[in-house]
Amino acid sequence: MRRRGRRHSHLSQHSSAPKDDVSKDTWAFLAQESLQLAPMGFFAVQGECRRYKAAKGHGLDDRYLLPGLAPLYGSASSFASVALAWDADGVRVGVKVSEPMQQAFFPEIQRGDSIELFFDTRDVKTSGFATRFCHHFYCLPKAVEGHQAGEITRFRTEDTHEWCDPKLLKVHSHLNNRGYSVDLFIPAECLHGYDPEHYSRLGFTYRVNRFGEDPQYFSVSSRDFVIEQQPSLWSSLRLVA
Repeated sequence: MRRRGRRHSHLSQHSSAPKDDVSKDTWAFLAQESLQLAPMGFFAVQGECRRYKAAKGHGLDDRYLLPGLAPLYGSASSFASVALAWDADGVRVGVKVSEPMQQAFFPEIQRGDSIELFFDTRDVKTSGFATRFCHHFYCLPKAVEGHQAGEITRFRTEDTHEWCDPKLLKVHSHLNNRGYSVDLFIPAECLHGYDPEHYSRLGFTYRVNRFGEDPQYFSVSSRDFVIEQQPSLWSSLRLVA
């Protein structure tokens, strides 16, 4: 994966003597408080997403794995591996979690074990809100009251269109006492604007939630941003063969 630099200002923890236009109390605060900026805050993530090649059984092999970026957040939460593949029919996602499932909830999916996937089929980096090409999907390792996968995108009024039918999302999950795996197929008809023949990039990020623990992120952390409304900060994945 390549990382493209962003410009950021930075205030040092160690401040010099107070200037005339800054109060002593302000400089005292800056001297005592560490302004923490994770390394990921300085970069935009770019990478590749490989075309899916049919294989026996469920799941995506190591060819489709995305890199684990937890260290760039200064986070020890690295319990999941995520794979992503594309073809003309849609997008496939494979998630393997190395911790056993604890508890899942619906509709409060972030309270427990869950997977959130964010796509921008046009990879627009100039918008500070979710456009009609953006999608927010969830997937639970185990169904809760009949709900296991669906779309929960929040659009602005002028960009609103119907969510995809959850029956179109194909889910296969396997749970044991060591962890779980989830494979999800999102067909092209569920991805508004998905046209790999003419648009060779996807905006993408994820959040894998754990009951009672910090989530694992990909290209942007919800500790610093509202992921759902910041598609400009999602990764740019080039669709390659």
